[in-house]
Amino acid sequence: MRHTPTGTYAPDQDRINEGVKLEAGYKCERCKHSDNFRQGYALTTHHLDGDKSNNERWNLAALCQKCHLHIQGKVFLPQFYMFEHSDWFKPHVEGHLKSLKERSEQ
Repeated sequence: MRHTPTGTYAPDQDRINEGVKLEAGYKCERCKHSDNFRQGYALTTHHLDGDKSNNERWNLAALCQKCHLHIQGKVFLPQFYMFEHSDWFKPHVEGHLKSLKERSEQ
């Protein structure tokens, strides 16, 4: 089961996105290309769970346009994956699992 994009962007989404990109060193987390619009590597911020209102850090990935389009609609955080996650993706999955655990303890 895949997710359908939901939610709305926060009023300060531009500031949030800038913080995510800054933390990533203005490089794509997946392919490591620097932010470069002319070469097709403009840096974006992707909401991994598809919820535009979920600005938890684990849910936001700094991705170039190419990587963003490649993974969009393919990532489903609740899904079990048989193989080990890619290094760039591990912190996002760990954050997701931690948030699920915290919610279940409340």
